[in-house]
Amino acid sequence: MEAEAFEVLGLAAVALAFALVFAEPATPRRTLFVKGGVGLAGSAAIVTAPTFDLALLVFLVLGILQAAIGGVRPFALRLRPPAIAVAMAAGGLLLARVTGPDVLMRFAAVGLGAGLAASVGLLPYVHVVETDEGVPSSPFAWLAFVGPVLAVIFVARTQALLSPDGWSAFGAILIGLGLLNIAWGGVASWLASDVASAWRYSFLADWGLVLCGFGVTVLDGQRAALLVLFTIALCRLPLYLLWRQAPPERTAQVRPVNLVVAAALAGSAPFAGFAARILLLRATTQVFWPLALALALGMLLWLPGSLRLGRSVGLPRGRQAAGVVLVLVVNAAAGLYPLPLLSVAHL
Repeated sequence: MEAEAFEVLGLAAVALAFALVFAEPATPRRTLFVKGGVGLAGSAAIVTAPTFDLALLVFLVLGILQAAIGGVRPFALRLRPPAIAVAMAAGGLLLARVTGPDVLMRFAAVGLGAGLAASVGLLPYVHVVETDEGVPSSPFAWLAFVGPVLAVIFVARTQALLSPDGWSAFGAILIGLGLLNIAWGGVASWLASDVASAWRYSFLADWGLVLCGFGVTVLDGQRAALLVLFTIALCRLPLYLLWRQAPPERTAQVRPVNLVVAAALAGSAPFAGFAARILLLRATTQVFWPLALALALGMLLWLPGSLRLGRSVGLPRGRQAAGVVLVLVVNAAAGLYPLPLLSVAHL
């Protein structure tokens, strides 16, 4: 999956470029470039690290740097999520490498699966989000910028470490965590008390699809996961950044543009999220058809929350309007012709 990792790294670079062009007027672009550039360089180091241990070390260094950026929470509290993630993943690595009964591989799968969820900030290890934190210093940087690269490397390196029995257990853990995040994220993005929390939970729902795609361990599942990572980096994250700039007085009414944005966030045709969902449903029917039914029901939970988030973007104007149009056009093009994005996927 090394080619997939480089593709996701390229998506992160495009997302950073979008943030620089359409950043909030109050945000110094030089500061955003430096912080985003460090994150991108760290992600590249994770991809090119020759061993899984070194990749985890780079991830921990990134966590230390992000915790030092500054925020309303103490440094120790900001560093705790990546430290816990690395500790659980390291425990899984240790169990995968020791000689012993086959059950150790299953325990290793548990540690590695929990480490993956904690490193990205998914349930049950959701990172705390403070409303006045900037994007570089908040957990959104892990959910949509570093997280996609880390997840691909995590899955690729884990597959090389675990036995077939352990790899099956790892896939089952990813599916279980994925279903949890799909259900919780879909409902919470609808019922959350504030829009910022609704956006955060919508990222969790998308990540649930990613985990299920990697967990079913068939080619269509991997392709679906890559497409969802594309939508996280080049649809949900850019629209979240544009929402941060929408004046409150422009978010009261529902306009046609809000409905189109909601369709893109919900994974409706012809956007890339729709192609990802079709691939994921086809993959799960090959493995276990009741899982496809559970996923289909979970996908319906996107609709109310997506309508809420679509309305929150308001009526974009000027540069923000150009950004919304660009996001929608790119995602529609990827949905209608996703083959270039999927050509690198292989088992």
